[in-house]
Amino acid sequence: MKLRLKKGFVLPEVMLACAIAAFAICGLLLMYVAGMDLIRVSKNSSIASSAALGLIEEIRNTPFPDIVTDYNGLKFSVNNISGSSGIVYVDDTDDEFLLVTVSVCWPQGNRVIGEDLNLNGDLDMGEDTNGNLIIDSPVQLITQVVNR
Repeated sequence: MKLRLKKGFVLPEVMLACAIAAFAICGLLLMYVAGMDLIRVSKNSSIASSAALGLIEEIRNTPFPDIVTDYNGLKFSVNNISGSSGIVYVDDTDDEFLLVTVSVCWPQGNRVIGEDLNLNGDLDMGEDTNGNLIIDSPVQLITQVVNR
């Protein structure tokens, strides 16, 4: 009597293969979603950097004595980023140099990029994580203006 050889897969093998494939597909989808979030952060960083650079150039073209009165504490928002908050700090401790800092924060999904957690342009309690008394952000431009 000859034994008949079975060919094919049994149900547990098929279920195991489907489970492995599902985990692999979920991993790929998570990487795709994370990549899309990074693309949005990069896009908003570029827009915020461009706006901050434009403001720095405007400040550089302002007469030296007017910079402190016109720009220190100036709050602004970036047009192409909804909910964004920017602020300008001018350090005038030196008579010959002004240290100008421009910071931009914005909402990104369910988090805020930068230290201004409520996006009001003010340094509130608990927002200054490094203790330097200014709002910091990944988009923060600093320049010196010389009294000519």
